[in-house]
Amino acid sequence: MITTVCLNPAIDKSATVDHMQLLEVNRLRDIRTAIGGKGINVAVVLKRLQADVCCVGFMGEADERFFMRGFSCEQLCFRAVLVPGNVRSNLKIIDADTLAVTEFNEQGAQVTPAALEDLTKELYSTAEASSYIALCGSLPPGCGADTYRKLMQTLPGKHWVVDATGEALRQALEMKPFLIKPNLAELEELVQERLTTRDIIQAAAIKLCRAGTSHVAVSMGSDGALLTDGTKTVFAPALTVLAKSTVGAGDAMLAGMLYGLDRGETVFESLRYGIAAGAACVQGGGAHAFHPEEFQRLLEHVTVTEI
Repeated sequence: MITTVCLNPAIDKSATVDHMQLLEVNRLRDIRTAIGGKGINVAVVLKRLQADVCCVGFMGEADERFFMRGFSCEQLCFRAVLVPGNVRSNLKIIDADTLAVTEFNEQGAQVTPAALEDLTKELYSTAEASSYIALCGSLPPGCGADTYRKLMQTLPGKHWVVDATGEALRQALEMKPFLIKPNLAELEELVQERLTTRDIIQAAAIKLCRAGTSHVAVSMGSDGALLTDGTKTVFAPALTVLAKSTVGAGDAMLAGMLYGLDRGETVFESLRYGIAAGAACVQGGGAHAFHPEEFQRLLEHVTVTEI
C-alpha cells in the first residue's frame, strides 16, 4: 500500500487562453475545476493505475461536499481531518501558444495545533502498513517548516518520499528520506547555486545523497530526468508527445515512480514508470486527464541509461 499526504489541498481551476496578453482582456476556454493539491494529484494517478493507495490530509468544512464528490468519482480513499472554512483555490492559466502556465495560488486554510495532532494520528493509523509514504506539496498556515520532519518521526524506518520545497524540504532531509523529487528550480533553491549543465546537476544530487538522502530524482522538463543514489546515476530523456499542458506532470512522475516501486521494481527501473506517467499527463492535459492506456503505451518507449 502507498499513502500520500496532502496538508494543503486546493480547488484547482485551470483554463486556456489562445495568447496571454497583459493589461488586455483574455478570453478563457477549456475551463476545468477539480480537487487538487500535490498529494491528491499523486493519489489520483496511482488509483488510475490500480495501485492500493490512500491519501491523508486536511479538508475545509465548507468544501467537504465538493471534495467528497471528487474522491467518489475517482474511487479514491481519503482520510480527512476537517478544518473550519474553505481550503485554498488555485487558478492556472495555460497559454496555448507556448504552453506556459501562469499560476495564482492562495495560501490555504489555517491549521490549529489540535488539527495537526489529529492529522498526525490519522497518518500513523493509515500509513502503518504502507510500503511508501509520500509527503507532497506546500504547508498551510499554522504548519511550521518542521512539520514534515515531525511527521516522519512518527513512523521511523519507513520508506519516506518527499516532494516539497524550501525549508520544509531542508528540514525533512534531516530524517534521511528514501527519495526526494525536486525539479531543477527546487534543486537550485535547495543547494543555493545555479545548476547549468547535467554534470553540475548530477554533482548537486550526489552531494545530497552523501548528506543522507537515499535517492534523488531530478525532473528537468523537456530535458528529461536523472536519478542517483550517490554512487550510481541514471538518466532518462523526456518522451516526445503532443503536449496539452504541463500542469501536474511532476505529480504524475512521482506517482509513476511510486507505482513502479510498489510493483517491486528497483528505484532505478521505477524512473521508467515516472517518465511514462509524466508524459501521459502532459499529453492528456493534467493529472485528472491521465489515461492508463497511454501510460502503458508510452512505457515501451522510455529509455534509461547509466551515466
